[in-house]
Amino acid sequence: MQTRMFESAAALGRHLWIITLLWVVGRTLCRAARTDEAVRRELAPLPDGLAIRLEVGGIGYAMNMHKQGGRWYPGAPVAPHATIHPLRVRFKHPNIAFRTLSFRLGVNQAFGENRLLVEGDLTVAMHLVRGLEQLQSLILPAFIARPLLRHYPVPTNKFGRACNIYLGLVTG
Repeated sequence: MQTRMFESAAALGRHLWIITLLWVVGRTLCRAARTDEAVRRELAPLPDGLAIRLEVGGIGYAMNMHKQGGRWYPGAPVAPHATIHPLRVRFKHPNIAFRTLSFRLGVNQAFGENRLLVEGDLTVAMHLVRGLEQLQSLILPAFIARPLLRHYPVPTNKFGRACNIYLGLVTG
């Protein structure tokens, strides 16, 4: 009985952690696309009106972001019928999402191991993955980011850029 209660409490904690990490990734990616040149360069070719949804199987919450007027915003677009080329990336299982979002498994590796479903334009998904890699190289310490990334770019003024991106968690 106690073991089952502990397991359900652990699963609830893991789901809450995944939801929190989806929220953090969405807001920091939008902020980085507006303020950081490296992330902006990866996401700039994507068209206005694009909506991206990152979700996890078995969890009702999803990270939504959209591009409007050349800027990225967290959340779903106001007029969903106006979006073009929506992209949906879905983790097949919460444990994979937990490992990926807590930076123990790289997005490239999860995709290569067929642990993600991608619905939509694959080139858009690749731009998203490269933007996420740039974001990880900026906001994570090098000893965490290096094993996750195929190529670890050594960012200049990393601390200042990361602080600016983390400021987006508070200010939007």
